[in-house]
Amino acid sequence: MKYVLLLVVPAFLYLLHGCSANNNNPSARNQIVNKESSHEKDHEAAGHDEQTGADHTVMTLKKEPFSFVIKAGGMIMTDSKGIEIITAKSSGIVKLSEHFLFPGVKTVRGQHLFTISGSQLADDNTELNFRQIQADFEKARLNYERAQSLIADRIITQEHFLDKKNEFEKARNEYNNLNASFKESGNVIYSPANGYIREIYVTEGQKVITGQPLASVVKEHKLVLKADLSPGYLEALPSIQKVNFTVGYSKRFFRTDEMNGRRISYGKSTGANSFYIPVYFSMDHDPDLIEGTFAEVYLIGKVIEDALVVPNTALMEEYGRLYVFVEDEDGDFQKRYVTTGSDNGEFTEILSGLNEHEAVVVTGTYNIRLSRLSSPVPAHSHNH
Repeated sequence: MKYVLLLVVPAFLYLLHGCSANNNNPSARNQIVNKESSHEKDHEAAGHDEQTGADHTVMTLKKEPFSFVIKAGGMIMTDSKGIEIITAKSSGIVKLSEHFLFPGVKTVRGQHLFTISGSQLADDNTELNFRQIQADFEKARLNYERAQSLIADRIITQEHFLDKKNEFEKARNEYNNLNASFKESGNVIYSPANGYIREIYVTEGQKVITGQPLASVVKEHKLVLKADLSPGYLEALPSIQKVNFTVGYSKRFFRTDEMNGRRISYGKSTGANSFYIPVYFSMDHDPDLIEGTFAEVYLIGKVIEDALVVPNTALMEEYGRLYVFVEDEDGDFQKRYVTTGSDNGEFTEILSGLNEHEAVVVTGTYNIRLSRLSSPVPAHSHNH
């Protein structure tokens, strides 16, 4: 037992001496405090140098290129050339080719979609009409071939020959138009392009007439983004050339300049049921985008080459005026009122109130504001 005490007591005294040395050594204590409470690092963020303290971050201002951004609502639309209406080529009763023919169903070019049959109708019987047109075509063909041999021997006049030729060509065109899609079951309607069904205008067993719309197909063509802009931004419209946007059903961030996008036009007045000005952008088709859905739009203006900007987190408001905290060489903070310009959702342009190379607090501004509002509590003394 004595042997154990001889080992433990010196070790305890050694540790106690080490702790006392650290407490009496300001340098050692400061090293620990500095590592735990604050650190300083330089990095490049939007062209600025930032220094991070215990509860705030300071950024040194530098002039840099800047583009303003206008946030607006919008909608994904299909280019007018991207929608094709399928119409009935003859009158009759409609039969759908599949049970699951609904909007959104993908289609391929040449896919069988509808059949129109007139066999059940007393009038506009498609099968009877086709047989009649076929018989007329055969008759016109024989008359034309006979006229060709007679005109060679000058038995008939040139005028008579041209009449027979004209009758033959009309009958042939009419026959070919029906024969291309006519089957024993009736007149077959095919999909004109790859894409998906946008709308179905008819139901199974419905009677239709020639030229009546049956469905519309959206081709994998160009898309259009319509943005609704407040009239207050009318003067900024000519400088807007590209747009970024997001949709609620995708995590992607879409950029029109990466989709061969361009501004098509913008309205010169608001719509009948809207107080906003429409702005239209054309872009390539993207399978991740659904026509008719809403989008959150960021319209991007022209670049200002030498702009002084601060993060929006640096700005504080007081009675309708904006200000920032500027850190001086002594580490003190000064309230500085500023005049702002455009913003892009993350940074705001400063028109007056700040100069290049000044240090501005960009995070922790609220804590600094609270510390300035609070005053130190006076010390109390007691006489005994």
